[in-house]
Amino acid sequence: MYLPPIKQLKQLPEVLIYNRPNTNVYRMSTTCVPRLVGEMRAFPIERNNKKSLWINSLLIMQKRSGFGTKFLDFAQHLSRQTGCGGNISLCAGITIYDPTRTPHEFYRKYGFGSENKKILRKVDRAIAHKTPLNYKKTPPIIMYFPDNEKPSLIQKLLTKLYL
Repeated sequence: MYLPPIKQLKQLPEVLIYNRPNTNVYRMSTTCVPRLVGEMRAFPIERNNKKSLWINSLLIMQKRSGFGTKFLDFAQHLSRQTGCGGNISLCAGITIYDPTRTPHEFYRKYGFGSENKKILRKVDRAIAHKTPLNYKKTPPIIMYFPDNEKPSLIQKLLTKLYL
């Protein structure tokens, strides 16, 4: 009796991102131990005469495991797919899911910018000195990706002086 050689299985991705048709809710599950690890609500908007994917909410159940970054990478892909050119906008603020830590640092490290330069300097200082932001004194701000504004010479000098 002849048995054909067994084909090797392709390696499964670490996470799967899916949504139900005609909804703007995207869920992320792990493949090794099937479980839900995150959820994102996103839809295209027009901001300052520029199309952008607005992330209404981003919930990650297991923090500091790379799932948030994978969701933002997916959001960039989704933004290009929906005609927004990779632009993403969101409101970074205190959440009920983790009220002791602000998401500002996470979004800033990813490359998000904001028109609120005062808060951005505060966030940049916290990142540079590796100190957590005070969640009571850090207000919610609108952030966008990519940060297309190139800093002026004065902004560069002030950043070097204060960081």
